[in-house]
Amino acid sequence: MRIETAGHLTPENAEAQTMLTQPAEFRVIQIEPSDEFESVLVALRLQSEAMILVLPEQSQVFNDPSHFAQVRECCAPDRVSFVIPCSRIRAVGRYAHEQGFSFASTLDAAAQLLIASNEVQERSGQEAHSSSLRPATNDVPDTEERSREDEARALEAQASDERELVLPRWEPHSGFPLPEHVPLTPAHNRLATRRIGLVAALVSLLVLAGAVLLPALFSAHLGLMEAKPAAPMGATVGQVAFSSSGQLDPLSTKGLNDIVTVSLHNLSIPAARQRYDAWLLPDQAATQTKPLWLGRLIIAHDGKAQLTYMNPDHENLLASYSRFEVTEEPGNQVATTPPFDPKALRYEGFIPNTPTPGDEQHYSLLDHMRHLLAKDPTLQEIGLSGGLDIWLDRNAEKILEWSSAARDAHGPGAADSIHRQMIRVLDYLDGVANVYTSGDVPAGAPLLVDPKAGRIGLLELSQTQVLPGFLTHVDIHLQGLINAPGHTQAQKELAIKIDRALKEDTSLLQRVHEDAVKLVRMDAAQLQSDTGLSLLDDMVTNANTAYTGQLDPATGGNINGIAWIHNELQGIATMPVIAANT
Repeated sequence: MRIETAGHLTPENAEAQTMLTQPAEFRVIQIEPSDEFESVLVALRLQSEAMILVLPEQSQVFNDPSHFAQVRECCAPDRVSFVIPCSRIRAVGRYAHEQGFSFASTLDAAAQLLIASNEVQERSGQEAHSSSLRPATNDVPDTEERSREDEARALEAQASDERELVLPRWEPHSGFPLPEHVPLTPAHNRLATRRIGLVAALVSLLVLAGAVLLPALFSAHLGLMEAKPAAPMGATVGQVAFSSSGQLDPLSTKGLNDIVTVSLHNLSIPAARQRYDAWLLPDQAATQTKPLWLGRLIIAHDGKAQLTYMNPDHENLLASYSRFEVTEEPGNQVATTPPFDPKALRYEGFIPNTPTPGDEQHYSLLDHMRHLLAKDPTLQEIGLSGGLDIWLDRNAEKILEWSSAARDAHGPGAADSIHRQMIRVLDYLDGVANVYTSGDVPAGAPLLVDPKAGRIGLLELSQTQVLPGFLTHVDIHLQGLINAPGHTQAQKELAIKIDRALKEDTSLLQRVHEDAVKLVRMDAAQLQSDTGLSLLDDMVTNANTAYTGQLDPATGGNINGIAWIHNELQGIATMPVIAANT
């Protein structure tokens, strides 16, 4: 723990010294990660000046709300301000706020808050002192006091008769300058003094009225002149969409659904000195998951607002969050949790979690969405993280990679290499759980793929197999999404379009399977024949079309392949936002 004065910071705190823009009499106490709370509390009790406590990124000190309560017992909140790192400000800032302490993320901001707090206290004390000294309206000064007042007024009048009022040079547009010195008679002098006092009073009154009324008038002006009419209660005002940054980790769900984009329109303007905060909320039953503050919504002149949030740890947000809120809160408060007052709610959205009637599994729209894009229970049981979509994409890409490698190896002495690539292709198409019982690979063929990643095949060889193939499994949830209560028309249309492409790709991969079974059974001479080469070419063509898709003349890009499905499927991860019925 280091204790320094604000005006004499040590050289190692030169950056903080530069940030401190206003002088003040207070101590800066730098808390170290190894400090004990008891020693910090003793140090606070020994200080007579106001204090700024700078907290480290990681520390057990002030990580508990009781710590702030104990500080309040020995130090008044107006004498203490905190500098809390951004990584801790949501939780620790809430504890500080509950006990009335000011806090910020920089030393300069914390100093300003402390100075402002002291000025308010001093002003309150002066007003209280003045009130206690002010005589009552029915009190009458004694004769001696009246004599002194009369004498003072006489001396002031005499001085006024002998001096001149000095005015600054003024050049009016009319071209008639006033003289620099204007001699005034005593009567004129007193009249000018009264006028100056009256003007000063009026100016002060106007400044005060402007400070109070202008923000409200300006806000009202924005609302009347710029913003479009707000949406009625219950009307759709936009949507929240999940997307992926692509920073994927095969061993976890990081990089999947780690971006949230909020796109809204027809919004009302917040009241004066208020703001809109956007929140991502967990499922109703997930009481242990904390709400996630996405940021402040800035309303454009046309009533639109857009906000993009990327999770700094690239966590899979769709796996835990399914609700959204926009709340109106005071502009000077730090957002830690959504307000409990329902009157603060302005807009809301959620992904419906109502079970589908007639569904034996009781799956909802949220369930189907998560199985496809976030997490699937079947995959979790075998140790695969993420949804069905990401593994369909990864494994289909491997089919194209191994097929191309086999064809590129065609030539004298390439039989063993081609056989090994065909075994890998069949391992992923059949699935490790089925490839040996299907008879597609020769008896005793080695396992050449990751047993976990290849456990489930892309194709379904029979309807009685325990684990459905990825293509069938994705199709099941697409159909379930179409029938689930609460889906939007856009989600339904997208699911139908993807399902149609999925069936085409299934047919193409079945042809790849037929070619691979024939090739793996050929000997070296047969593989070198025109028939062998033709099968390799055909297999690569089908694998390429199944994964990359077909050229779309209208856009110049490829469509309907599994890579296209992977990108398009993310579009179902949306929730509509409506104006709240509060």
